[in-house]
Amino acid sequence: MKYHFIGINGVSMSGLANLIAELGHEVSGCDINKLKTENEKLKIIVGHNISHITKDLDGVVVTCAALHPSSPAKEEIEQAKKMGVKIIKRSQLIGLLMSPNNQISKINQMGIAVAGMHGKTTTSSMIAHILTYAKYDPTILVGGEVRNIGASEKLGKGKYLVAEACEYERQFLDFRPKIAVITNIEEEHLDTYTGGIKDIKQTFKKFIKLLPKDGLLVLNQDDKNCMSLMKVAKCKVKRVTIKKPWPGLKLQMPGKHILLDATLAARVAHEIGIDSKTIKDALNSFIGTKRRFEVKGMKDGVTVVDDYGHHPTEIQATILAAREQLKKFQISNTKFSLDKLETPVGQINSKSKIPNPKINLKSKILNHKLVVVFQPHQYTRTKLLFKDFVKSFDGADKVIISDIYLIAGREPAEARADYSRDLVEAIKKHCNSKSSVCHSELVSESKNPLLSEESQCDKCDIKYISRYKDILSELKKTAQKGDLVMTLGATDIYKVGEEFLK
Repeated sequence: MKYHFIGINGVSMSGLANLIAELGHEVSGCDINKLKTENEKLKIIVGHNISHITKDLDGVVVTCAALHPSSPAKEEIEQAKKMGVKIIKRSQLIGLLMSPNNQISKINQMGIAVAGMHGKTTTSSMIAHILTYAKYDPTILVGGEVRNIGASEKLGKGKYLVAEACEYERQFLDFRPKIAVITNIEEEHLDTYTGGIKDIKQTFKKFIKLLPKDGLLVLNQDDKNCMSLMKVAKCKVKRVTIKKPWPGLKLQMPGKHILLDATLAARVAHEIGIDSKTIKDALNSFIGTKRRFEVKGMKDGVTVVDDYGHHPTEIQATILAAREQLKKFQISNTKFSLDKLETPVGQINSKSKIPNPKINLKSKILNHKLVVVFQPHQYTRTKLLFKDFVKSFDGADKVIISDIYLIAGREPAEARADYSRDLVEAIKKHCNSKSSVCHSELVSESKNPLLSEESQCDKCDIKYISRYKDILSELKKTAQKGDLVMTLGATDIYKVGEEFLK
């Protein structure tokens, strides 16, 4: 069969295209920029043109963004409709792969779908890694590069297909899972869910109802919205709580949210028959997913970390995880040393697929600050979750916020990139009333001498800096030995950290 992917550059779309090609189908794809791929089976075209649509296509695979009236691919979509070529949403194609006896895959695989507002990529990657470690040979399709395999996708011959289930535009309702995980439920994508949390919960109810009677639902017990939907399930339900993490875990990624993700993944693996020791050993060997608390390196004693987090809850959790790393500093004769900050640094040998070993980052320092560089993603999200964003940077010593990344076709007419200025001013007011960014509340709760009010709470160091190159200049002038610089955002803010390390 023959398929054309419109908007092939996205992680999920390129991964799906690779899977379809590996299944033996003819695959082409187009996007505004050239896709970097080693898969010679893919025919990639730069730009959008109606000539890409031919009558012999069995389907045109699209993202939700491509279907928007303002999409640069609008003419291609219209051409496909005129020719009678079937238009298939990305989520629909994944749903077909999960369906028994489908015409696309000759491998009948049961779907394991991971849904929720946060933690989908890490949890699904962990499940995939456990199954791979246990020699279940799963097919994998997640929203980030699983660093243990060096890719976001892998075609397996086993009985399971592990996929990340995105709730945006209700895409996950196209899935046909046998097993589902829900990490958490809260307000997100409010441009789609105009009815707020009530609308979101109703959609998750529909997702749960997709599970067959002999299926499995694994829920986060600590999330009240998850628990409120538990009775909807007609299948077996298992609950997980951070208060009872999976025993024996010594994860290579910091943060309680990561420990919860691991426990959710472990519960799924246990329910399908993998023994506890194998689960523990697999998770302890998991080195993470690209852009999820990824240590990029160190320069002149400054450690650079990057994370995809762009929702207030994600920002809070990631800052807390970074704080955990800073607590590894030990005091000695007014000098400090970084005690075994052992985190994998993200380079994968593309030929051998073997990850580089962990590196031990040690340095003697006189100062230590958490510097957060954040690029807001979408004006609508920033505006509708504004109050939550204001409070989400508690715990950072210095915050730099760039212009908002505006999403074509998803923004109102009044959208402006420099709305970040308003956010910075609001954070300053919040800081002055609560000393939040200077983390005085953390100081009062901690005996750690590194969190001294004298050094941290005399001012709020928060800046709006529009351009990446100016952010880089600011970091070069102010970052000191022992600081942890963390870039946060859904697009390419990581480039600031990479340039800093050069």
